[in-house]
Amino acid sequence: MMRHSLILVLPAFVAISMSSPKTVIAQTPGPPISKPESVQDLVSHLTAEQKPQFDEAMKAFNAQRYADALPVFKELLKQLPGDAVLSKIASEAAINTGDTSFALSALKPLAAADANDWQAAALLTRACAESGDATCRDSGIAHLLDLHRQGITPPGLTQYILERVKAGENTLLIRTSLEPWGPYKVYNLVQVSNSEGKMFLRITLESSDFDQASFAKEHPKEASEGLRRFSLDSYLETGLNSNGQRTQTHFTYKFFDGQPAYETLREEFLKIANGKATPISSRTGLIVR
Repeated sequence: MMRHSLILVLPAFVAISMSSPKTVIAQTPGPPISKPESVQDLVSHLTAEQKPQFDEAMKAFNAQRYADALPVFKELLKQLPGDAVLSKIASEAAINTGDTSFALSALKPLAAADANDWQAAALLTRACAESGDATCRDSGIAHLLDLHRQGITPPGLTQYILERVKAGENTLLIRTSLEPWGPYKVYNLVQVSNSEGKMFLRITLESSDFDQASFAKEHPKEASEGLRRFSLDSYLETGLNSNGQRTQTHFTYKFFDGQPAYETLREEFLKIANGKATPISSRTGLIVR
């Protein structure tokens, strides 16, 4: 099962409203102002009274009890204003409880101070997306891709959470890739969970190498310029077969010549999750290996 936290990929760790101003994340990374703070640095700054508070809040955070952790982080931030690591942990907890206003206020100064802080950039991009600021969201997506091309993001980080969206009784967790991954070259992954938190559907934007030969034949000029064909697919969990093997049904909904804008994809994701999209093909009884 994928962990959702960006904070947890830090080697140092053991474990807005629509009316708010539009924000654009800086596009040109600059050198960090100083060596990034580590968790050990943060802990070393804590008093004997603060350390057990932080430890308990981190236990709640790692158990995904964000509503329990957030008040403690906020209180510690009053005592350690502007601390980078604490601000990012508190912001992630805030985003996961729907408090994007707090997250934006904590993350904007960090992103402005160090454009190479990929964690602050990713969390700010998500806060912007979930607050409805599409300009900031799209700027952030481009900025993170730029950081990835420069080798600033961790080598093993291929994707990050862009936003969480409610669709009736279901919840969509939308991830976007820093680089396409897997045999089908996944650019976006959406995990759809029901009201009980059980994931039953995955939606993907893929650009499989298998589809590129036919695209190049139909559009040689575009293909020669690096354009690719993309497909919008979903994978519905269909339980265990008679042999006890997990199965899925695969649906393909449409093809795109060239990578579609995120806003277009978001609308398509919601249609599929809400059962309002019609597939053009399907295969059932597929064994998940």
